[in-house]
Amino acid sequence: MPEPAATILSSIRMGHRLCVLLALVWFAGCTPRADLLPDAAALAGDVIVPIYVGTTRAQEAEGAWSAKTAGPLTYARVDVNVPKTGKPGIVALPDAHPDPDRHFLTQSVTPLAGRDTFRAEVARALASGKIRGNEVVVTIHGFNNTMGEGVFRTAQMIRDFEIEALTLHYAWPSRGAPLGYAADRDAVLIARDGLEQMLEDLRRAGARKIVLVAHSMGAQLTMEVLRQMTLREDRATFSRISAVVLLSPDISPALFRAQAEAIGDLPDPFVIFTSQNDPALRLSARLTGVPRRLGNIRGVKEVAGLNVTVINLSSARDAGSNHLAALTSPSVISFLKETEAIRQGLEADASGRAGLLPGTMLLAQEATAIMLAPVALIDQGLR
Repeated sequence: MPEPAATILSSIRMGHRLCVLLALVWFAGCTPRADLLPDAAALAGDVIVPIYVGTTRAQEAEGAWSAKTAGPLTYARVDVNVPKTGKPGIVALPDAHPDPDRHFLTQSVTPLAGRDTFRAEVARALASGKIRGNEVVVTIHGFNNTMGEGVFRTAQMIRDFEIEALTLHYAWPSRGAPLGYAADRDAVLIARDGLEQMLEDLRRAGARKIVLVAHSMGAQLTMEVLRQMTLREDRATFSRISAVVLLSPDISPALFRAQAEAIGDLPDPFVIFTSQNDPALRLSARLTGVPRRLGNIRGVKEVAGLNVTVINLSSARDAGSNHLAALTSPSVISFLKETEAIRQGLEADASGRAGLLPGTMLLAQEATAIMLAPVALIDQGLR
């Protein structure tokens, strides 16, 4: 029996909205695309940031990795030129005229032969005295990312937040394509062992504190690995995870709760950045048939009872993409840097004064929500 005209029109409209939303997400996040091909212009750069990369991608040539799964975990060191005049939150890429003062550029890519070589390299870096507290930050990218985009975004984070820890990036084999959502979800599951091995290597190299910063679909990978380590009873490595930060996590709230309950005691602090104005997560919700993702929950009901902190960035209006507001919004970056300074001050202050954090602190059972609304006004207040 033919479908009613109204049903057909509704389906067409729904498909049109999905196409428009997909186009917005695609053009907002991937033009142009970053790669890791060394650029001679980077040799004249003044600010070079070393990023260690662990990946299960297949390397095709120098500075080029495909979306194919290589199988075993491999490592490399990428020296990134960070522009001196860069604006907070912006990863500026070159056109026909690369300029080390204005653009992120790859200076060099050095493959590391085997896990033992990687451990020795990290051990030397930690023993140099330049790494505060033997702390390591590991970033995990999300859906539709090239390896270059993940590395450059990590370098931008180091610059904007003035991170002094040793920094690594885990590059799982995303297709780097807007129509590769289902393939990326499969790739995340395949990439679990590689990330777990990387964290083990960091522990064996002497890392005392490991901070995990995962974006979008990378949050599902992170939670799966934490759960996997718990089931394997790898307390030696799990105990080194000193903090977890999930940026716009593309994971269903129900799955997150199940993973968190299987893990038990979550690393502390455990921070979740959310936004109701995230087109990428709205698209993900439609593709998965789940009404809401963890990264765009409206309150803290979905995580109540868990030892997590939810930071709502729905009011960040100056972000290049609300899907990455925590790293792209200048006002959010400024706020978070001030908040970290306040936290350190409180730790040093025996009186433990309260009321220093701007914004509203809400407590829902054991889930704390920091409502930043409006972020721009909070930023002005800090100044």
